[in-house]
Amino acid sequence: MSKLTHHAALIAGTVLLLSLACKTSKPDTSRVIANVGGDKITEAEFQDVVKTLSPDPKEAQTFLNDPAAREERAQLASRIAMSRAINAYAKQTGLDQEPGVKRQLEQQQANVYFQALAKKRMTSADPTDEQLLAFYKDQVEKMKAQGRTGVPPFETVKTQVAEGWKQQRMQSVSLEIQKEIKAKVPVTLADDFRPAGE
Repeated sequence: MSKLTHHAALIAGTVLLLSLACKTSKPDTSRVIANVGGDKITEAEFQDVVKTLSPDPKEAQTFLNDPAAREERAQLASRIAMSRAINAYAKQTGLDQEPGVKRQLEQQQANVYFQALAKKRMTSADPTDEQLLAFYKDQVEKMKAQGRTGVPPFETVKTQVAEGWKQQRMQSVSLEIQKEIKAKVPVTLADDFRPAGE
């Protein structure tokens, strides 16, 4: 579960704050595990964050229930509380209203939204051998067209082919999302700020 806490540390300032800010309409009667300047963080909220961070439900359950993961749970709870404290402090000091900070937050928020959209569009199932073989053959043809020889057999590089397939799929999904967003939220740029090809 160290991957989970490492991941949490990297995004504590963005995703966790957004996750914890979303209160459900159902009353939360679970135990309060932290109090940050009068703002309570409940065990239910903590569990929701863990489930959001971990793509594997079994891994999340182990993290939440295994006595051996107690210190990692405590570390994550501490990071969540510090994230909440930083957010509160920024509001108290007016830092959240500074133009440069607002622009960075807007960009981070857009990144989080985009990643969430991409995650929903990506199929969780691994590619089939047929898909991987087709992708491999396509890559081999491109390499031959560039004059490259000595291409390793499919079975030897199957793991790398799977990674390449996932990257290509992610790129395709990203382009689909951008196209859909532009269709629903038209964007017009001044001529001297329009990238080539747009």
